[in-house]
Amino acid sequence: MTDTKSYAKDIRDVLDFKRYVSLIASIGNQLDDPKDRFDKSTIIERSIEVYSNKRLEFVDGIGRDHYDTKLDLDLEFKFASNVMFSEKRKNPKKLVKVKLKNSLGSHKGTKIANPADYYMIGQQDAIAIISWNDIQPYLVAVPDGIEAHIPFDKLSFVFLPHEVEANSKLDVNYKQIKAEAQLRLIESI
Repeated sequence: MTDTKSYAKDIRDVLDFKRYVSLIASIGNQLDDPKDRFDKSTIIERSIEVYSNKRLEFVDGIGRDHYDTKLDLDLEFKFASNVMFSEKRKNPKKLVKVKLKNSLGSHKGTKIANPADYYMIGQQDAIAIISWNDIQPYLVAVPDGIEAHIPFDKLSFVFLPHEVEANSKLDVNYKQIKAEAQLRLIESI
């Protein structure tokens, strides 16, 4: 397995993270309702494939969202707003808490069968990675699954908030686009 800091730099070199930031800003909070969250996660995860020129192929598998086609590595992507940095001042959080596995209400310890090689953690203006080997000591059992409580300094960053600015001129109404696509499908039959 490759060294995590080098891998973060490698991803940085292939990922158009400025487009990622603009996409997240254009979606905003319009997909935060429970019914729309799956669409939001799919859009964000697929953007990693597109914005890496398909180097990080979207596979949507169990416990892995991307496959690195160059290095033969699996990555699981976790997104949460302001998970690593505060919203206003962009101060780093001492502990980055990420839900790795949802057991739907039954506590099952901290074992993850067939984990990904790397975990990619994203927020609206930053992405970091951590290897499976490095994340294991920070796994915590919670009532409905497994979380990782990662010290900030254990993350390797692909990019940081101060390196990007969202394109504020974008105006995307995803719900309208989706409704129109559904209607086209219905009318085509």
